[in-house]
Amino acid sequence: MTAATGEAAACQRLRGHLAYLKLNAAIEALPGLLDDARDGRMPVLDALERLMGAEADAAQARKLASRLHWAALPAPWRISDYDFAAQPGADPALIRELATLRFLDDIGNPRYQNLLNARRATCAA
Repeated sequence: MTAATGEAAACQRLRGHLAYLKLNAAIEALPGLLDDARDGRMPVLDALERLMGAEADAAQARKLASRLHWAALPAPWRISDYDFAAQPGADPALIRELATLRFLDDIGNPRYQNLLNARRATCAA
């Protein structure tokens, strides 16, 4: 068995191990990393770190997608997507102002202060 055949066999075994472990992102990144490592452009330790990093990034992306799916969040609509012409009673300036949530910092406003005082009185009673 020649060195090239041995390397090819080792590469196939490595791909088999990654496939068995279902590390698909690592399988996709493997050929480029092996080429870089073989040509001496990358130390073996760096190649392994990048290989595992690719798989870790893919796993993190899958987990995030799963969490977002199971969170059952509403559709990702934005204020800019809203059709104000379909709802003529809606004041676009007021809605955009409320979307900034600036009113949360503006607790000194008498309207909000009255609301807080009413809630405090209700809780104290």
